[in-house]
Amino acid sequence: MTAAPLAPPAFFTPEFFHDPHPSFDALRDLAPATRVLGPSGNRIWVIPGYEDARTALTHPDVRKDEWRRPELRDRHQVEPELRREVDVRIRHNMINADPPEHQRLRHRTQQALSPARADALRPRLARLADLHLDALAAAGPGPVDLRGAFGYPFALAVVTELLGLREDEQRDFRSWFQTLMVHRSARAVREVSAEIADYAEAVVDRRLARPTGDLICALAADRDGHAALDRSELASTVFLLLIAGAETANAVANGTLALLRHPEQLAALRADRSLLPGAIEETLRYEGSFRAVGPRYTDRPVRFGELTVPEGEFLLIALQAANRDPHRFRDPHRFDITRADRQHLGMGYGAHRCVGSKIAYAQLEIVHERLLDRFPRMRPAVAAEEIRRQPSMTMNWLESLPVTLW
Repeated sequence: MTAAPLAPPAFFTPEFFHDPHPSFDALRDLAPATRVLGPSGNRIWVIPGYEDARTALTHPDVRKDEWRRPELRDRHQVEPELRREVDVRIRHNMINADPPEHQRLRHRTQQALSPARADALRPRLARLADLHLDALAAAGPGPVDLRGAFGYPFALAVVTELLGLREDEQRDFRSWFQTLMVHRSARAVREVSAEIADYAEAVVDRRLARPTGDLICALAADRDGHAALDRSELASTVFLLLIAGAETANAVANGTLALLRHPEQLAALRADRSLLPGAIEETLRYEGSFRAVGPRYTDRPVRFGELTVPEGEFLLIALQAANRDPHRFRDPHRFDITRADRQHLGMGYGAHRCVGSKIAYAQLEIVHERLLDRFPRMRPAVAAEEIRRQPSMTMNWLESLPVTLW
């Protein structure tokens, strides 16, 4: 193995979480992969380059289900008090699976989230967007938190409707996700993940006892020769889809902020709405919802450029860094809604590309179109340095997005 250099300073610090790009640029210049100490107290290799990220996302010797190798977690845990583990009952989904199990789980979910379903949903998505924008307007002119007052309520309304959740089945999903994705307390993560598992199992049990024709029921039915998901898989998939709903909220917030911070690009989009699909792609490249994906692990030695990562090492694939790689994207730190190269990794890549991307794109198109129509004078309500991001290793979430609507 070629020895890896030390990581640059200021990694996983408050300054990094606020703006990771200087650290990612420095890391990319150092090596194809650099081992650092993660926020949860474990050693992990960060992959910052575009081509290396695609390699890691598709390499047959890079595996996803690290729970099958508990000795790796013990070996690389430097600060045991920071170790965070979620309830085993919400791990049984496609995100945590390797082939061939991954293909089976993904195929069933992909069938249920088909492009045809996304197209059929568009009128309902538009009505939900209008309903929540009415509520936002009633709270205006501002400052109002676009992320908290609109993005989350809208996105969660979409996913709860997809899942067929009754009003009495809805919970404070936001606080759950905040604990799981950002909280550093191992005890809090353990307790909340158990609460989520209990909740998801109860919802699944009610659907299995009395089918209603929603997404859960679709996943629970044999179809086209493919077996239904079992109870554990269904409960874990409910959790996964709820998390995916939250991601759409963050894509809305990140994309809106990028546009507001580049008024010349926003003006061009207002003048020519045909630029909207490209604008959405550029927001996902420039400031997507994911900082990184992982951990994954090497089942055998894997080569990245001139460096070989040994077998049994954890990887963190830095999508945010890959999407600003100058070897792939010209002038990568420039926000340009007319950019022709749309092969970003904002929706993932390969077998683990976002399974609900068609529905996510439909939501983003509808929301941005309506924001342009309803609030043509919308602007940030605070200075740029006052807008902060959550201290998460994997999620690129704003704490809030205060705006003035008119």
